[in-house]
Amino acid sequence: MQDAPIQMQIEEYPESEILDSLHPFAREWFLSKFKTFSPPQKFSILNIKRGINTLISSPTGSGKTLSAFLAILDNLVSLADKNLLDDRVYAIYLSPLKALANDITKNLKEP
Repeated sequence: MQDAPIQMQIEEYPESEILDSLHPFAREWFLSKFKTFSPPQKFSILNIKRGINTLISSPTGSGKTLSAFLAILDNLVSLADKNLLDDRVYAIYLSPLKALANDITKNLKEP
C-alpha cells in the first residue's frame, strides 16, 4: 500500500459546514465559548474529523490545539452517543512539552 501524497489545504471550509458536522454537545460548547472559528480551525477541523493526518502550522495562540481537540472530542462524543465507543486508542496528539500542561488544562479539562 502506498501512502497518499502530502497535500496542502488551499481553501478553508465554510463555518456553517464545520458547525453542521459537530455533535450538538460539541457545537453548543464551542459557540458558548467562541464567536467564530480561527483560520487554522477553518482549514483543519473537518480534515481531522475525517481521519486525515493533519499538520497545522500557525502562530502560538491561533487555535491549533483546539482544532485537534475539538475534532477528536467531537468524534468521541458522537461514538459514545451511539454506544459505539470501544476501549481503544482513537487518536494521538503530539504537543511540544512546554505547551502540554496549558493544552491539557485549557482544551481537555474545561470542555
